[in-house]
Amino acid sequence: MPNALRALLAGLTAFALLFGIAAARAEALPQVSLDISLDPDSGRLAGEMSFSPPPESSDFTLLPGLELVAAQADGDAIAAEPDGDGRHRLALPPGAETLTLRWQGRLEDGERLMLSPRGSLLPAHGGWYPRFDDLGPFALTLQIALPPGQRAVGTGSLQGEPRVDEVGYRVRHEHPRTRVVELAAGPWVERSREVDGVLLRTLFPEALDAAHAETYLDHAADYLQRFVERVGPYPYASFSIAASPAPVGLAYPGFTLLGERVIPLPFIPRTSLAHELMHAWWGAGVLVDYSNQDGIGGNWSEALTTYLADYALDEARGEARETRRRWLLDLAALPDGYDRRLTDFRGQRDPALRLLGYQHGAMLLHMLRQRIGDEAFDAGLRRFAERHMHREAGWGDLATALGEAAGESLQAFVEAWAQQPGRPALGVEATRRETPDGWTLAGVLEQSGVGAPWPLQVPLRVETVAGVERHRVSLEEERVEFSLQLEHEPLALLVDPDFDLLRRVGGPPILRRVALDPASRLLALEASLAEPVRQALGAPLPSASEGMSLAEGAPPLLLVGLTEPVAGWLEGQGLDGVVLDMAQRGQARAWTLPGTTVTAISADDRETLMRLLGSLRHQLAHGYLIVDGDETTTGAWPLEETALRVDWSP
Repeated sequence: MPNALRALLAGLTAFALLFGIAAARAEALPQVSLDISLDPDSGRLAGEMSFSPPPESSDFTLLPGLELVAAQADGDAIAAEPDGDGRHRLALPPGAETLTLRWQGRLEDGERLMLSPRGSLLPAHGGWYPRFDDLGPFALTLQIALPPGQRAVGTGSLQGEPRVDEVGYRVRHEHPRTRVVELAAGPWVERSREVDGVLLRTLFPEALDAAHAETYLDHAADYLQRFVERVGPYPYASFSIAASPAPVGLAYPGFTLLGERVIPLPFIPRTSLAHELMHAWWGAGVLVDYSNQDGIGGNWSEALTTYLADYALDEARGEARETRRRWLLDLAALPDGYDRRLTDFRGQRDPALRLLGYQHGAMLLHMLRQRIGDEAFDAGLRRFAERHMHREAGWGDLATALGEAAGESLQAFVEAWAQQPGRPALGVEATRRETPDGWTLAGVLEQSGVGAPWPLQVPLRVETVAGVERHRVSLEEERVEFSLQLEHEPLALLVDPDFDLLRRVGGPPILRRVALDPASRLLALEASLAEPVRQALGAPLPSASEGMSLAEGAPPLLLVGLTEPVAGWLEGQGLDGVVLDMAQRGQARAWTLPGTTVTAISADDRETLMRLLGSLRHQLAHGYLIVDGDETTTGAWPLEETALRVDWSP
């Protein structure tokens, strides 16, 4: 690390530490020091954790199999009785000012944690350090020691320069206000770059470092500057991008962990990296309040991160309209009658709930931005970050911050969209009439749905002989009349033509539909294909008979087989045109059949079909995909919303 950068980092870290200490003292936060020594070869760890003052409770939990070797209060040994299932009870004397615990043991790799030479991840829920149920936020000092050849990253900001010598590696992190501790380690090469006072690092295995580290640092630097300009200061002194042998994409305070197989994919630094960095503000910075204290529960951070990272990049590339269209088609793939609410999403892996948490939530944020304007929206985001950084917040807190910036209350608006299931379907009727002063366009806007009405500001585009005019109509009830005075003859009226509203669209279907609907059935023309298909889509897909109805309203059907049998089955059903043309394209293909409830997957041979299935879960937002050699083509069927267009043109 260059001397100038080392000096800058030391100064920044000292400032961050002093600021954090001052904030902690002002709030009277406990000071927690955690020293952890890891030996990935043997899977063993040894730790020491000091609390000042001690937690109020005398009970704590430690992962069964780890041995508590010492407990001290103010330097004197105290008793610690095991209470079963990893719980311990301390004989903590009244008035004690400090508590120190030491423990050691061997960790077994599993779903909860990983400690191995290839890579380690010790998340907070893994039980690898003592957890007190009543311990609230605390100021953290974290020191990690590893043998030679290993590197580590942990919760908070890197403090100073890591020590690397023949004894091993030692690194120190600080966090001014946290409730949990996480760390990761691996056989990494470290690269770093300073950008506007923030130290960016990559921690990759040697081959990945040589091939991809500079690309990741370039993109991270670009995103950091964009995000700081929009939402305010980055909340840590460092941001590390670390590799893991596990197939993960995780964001933690001050670092992100990406799977080694994912890092080489060319789209990851251009898309997913921005998402994980934005989480430093939302989710890893401002924490999610799941307690519903503001009256609007649920996980807001994925929606906000998606909108400010993924969507913002699409917007900069001129693809914002297409992204909103894709989100609405994703949501249209949810089964009829699906009654979960945005507030039901808490971060689960369930694909249907994730559509609500990400796409539904991001569209709500887009409508908020359209309602209050870009300036107030961004000002509200900065206010939200400043007010709640390193503290818990909910949808209601976000609505409050945005409303204060806009000068209006947004609570009722957010509550309606977050707590009512579903989305409205829109309809329009309109007539035109020439007047002495020009033209009058009068009509009725309607919304329908189980949860109707929702508060809407409906965009209208009027195409006239002289050009395009844009208007907005408030639709707070199920039906509203409107009248527009126009100077020039109107030729057409279009409702929400740019997909700015969170609403129901009438298709066309996408591949995701058959994976989400519990009524979907699988017709495998070769019985041995059935189980690989179910595993690829992560859906149960009960078997269907070959005589299953294809009539409108029939359950979704997934047809799978080799090219000729699938084409023959479709032809036997009387389907032709684009359906049969698609069945012969490339070496493999997956497509929905417009006008039916059928989705088909086929390939020229079993090996090619297996490769297609291996990537299918990441392609479900499309209407079709075709594999032709090394090239994969994806696309969507045309979406023509004739019910939202009134046409008077010749």
